[in-house]
Amino acid sequence: MPSEVSDNLSPAIQQLLSGLNKEQQRAVITTEGPLLIQAGAGSGKTKTLTHRVAYILASNKAAPAEILAVTFTNKAAQEMRQRVAALLGMNAEDRYFMPFMGTFHSICVKLLRNDADQIGIPKTFVIFDESDRLAAVKRACKQLLVDEKAFPPRTLANLISSAKNELMSPEEYQALANQPTAEMAARVYPLYQKELKQAGGLDFDDLINETVRMLRTRPEVRKRWLSQFKYVMIDEYQDTNAAQYQLVRLLTNEQNNLAVIGDDWQTIFSWRGADFRNILNFERDYPNCCVIKLEQNYRSTKNILAAGQAVITKNLERSDKELWTAESDGLPVQIVQVRDERAEGEAICMRISTAVSSGRRSYKDYAVLYRTNAQSRSIEESFMRFSIPYKVIGGQKFYERFPI
Repeated sequence: MPSEVSDNLSPAIQQLLSGLNKEQQRAVITTEGPLLIQAGAGSGKTKTLTHRVAYILASNKAAPAEILAVTFTNKAAQEMRQRVAALLGMNAEDRYFMPFMGTFHSICVKLLRNDADQIGIPKTFVIFDESDRLAAVKRACKQLLVDEKAFPPRTLANLISSAKNELMSPEEYQALANQPTAEMAARVYPLYQKELKQAGGLDFDDLINETVRMLRTRPEVRKRWLSQFKYVMIDEYQDTNAAQYQLVRLLTNEQNNLAVIGDDWQTIFSWRGADFRNILNFERDYPNCCVIKLEQNYRSTKNILAAGQAVITKNLERSDKELWTAESDGLPVQIVQVRDERAEGEAICMRISTAVSSGRRSYKDYAVLYRTNAQSRSIEESFMRFSIPYKVIGGQKFYERFPI
């Protein structure tokens, strides 16, 4: 496998590789065989992935429709498509440009629209969104006379979803259910599936599960898609679950031109069934794989990296990386311990008010980040008490939300 950029490359390719560090360049030009790119936080992961797609196309190794590139959100997929198109001087809105660059679900919809009839599903299947799914579970609960206070339908729906993410059928899940809520979900599961079938519908989990079933049970269908995709690339591989893992295996051809990129240190979707061991086990699954580590961080100061490293090294199951940066030390990381969320909001406001009143800062100098929307309430209430003006980015203020 190539380890450095050749001087014999065309000017267009050399231009494509300029601006990348040595390891990013290696990741871009290593196109054949299995490849694991361990991309630390802030290491230019998206840049590397988009340049890799552009390199394959510019080198005439594959046509746009012969590359399967999967990421986790529509926004990320759209950004990737636009960036690849910009690198190549092409039109990102062209329907024939990178038709198989998208999320797991959108890719599976395309495969099923082509071949779902091979496994008894109409190609015109409807997709149950979250509200449709919950309504169907509620109808199944009513049919079983379920006490919805004791067994909330949303909880049962989430358990069914978790079972599907593990590729468990109703029968398999029922055999494993060993506590009251799981046992009730096991009773609801088959009725819910029956309603989906009668409606000619699939929920989001089914989109992946039924694609896996189709590829497993219809060798001729799988063979056709394997010949379609010369290169497979998976973004955020640490966040894949069991069903997505199997899908990737089924769509990777004999040449194993599979590149996965991610970072087990950044796994946050375990409640959705994501299994960080998928990325840790990649070298076991593909013994001859090439491993490239992107360790230069372009986002943070040395103190922030040192703090993150000190925390993550306590994990027993993790990959070994040593992130570094050319940035300065920066300010020390400060941790403020408070008794509850109200005290947290007040501590934030006191710090902002003190700096603004002294003239050292203005309100626009501050941003408050939180993990979930529910956490904004205590912070917003503190802002209102302290008369601090604020704006919620990418969402609504708590007291402007419809239910409130």
